[in-house]
Amino acid sequence: MGSAYSAHPPVVRVSDRAQAELRADEALVFDWISLAFCCAAAGEISLRPATLLKAQRSPAYVPLRTGGGPSVFAHRRTYPMLVGRVIEVDCRRRLGVRSFSSSLPPDLGLRTSFGRESGGDRRERSASGADASPKLRHR
Repeated sequence: MGSAYSAHPPVVRVSDRAQAELRADEALVFDWISLAFCCAAAGEISLRPATLLKAQRSPAYVPLRTGGGPSVFAHRRTYPMLVGRVIEVDCRRRLGVRSFSSSLPPDLGLRTSFGRESGGDRRERSASGADASPKLRHR
């Protein structure tokens, strides 16, 4: 990726539970799922296991830093949204199926597609008082 991204690359921390659930020939991939035909930028980020060989050989994926943990990759469309973040990854089994999750906001891909990359939602700002509206006085 470009030098603008190299100053603050994303760092991924994979929990012990998630590492235990990964198979020896697997890596984690932050993938890009396009949601619209008309706008290539509209999409969401998903986290899934993939074979290590496919992730390494694909030009679509970029390796991420894990601090000695398992291999983690990001799709090239996803990478700019991850820059500067420390991402926690965990795994739980639901009805016997592995389900990997991350600390990323669930709407990060859509938020970025609409130009609100790190703004948070209105409830977050209101809770902090950043955009609290003036109180109405009742007579």
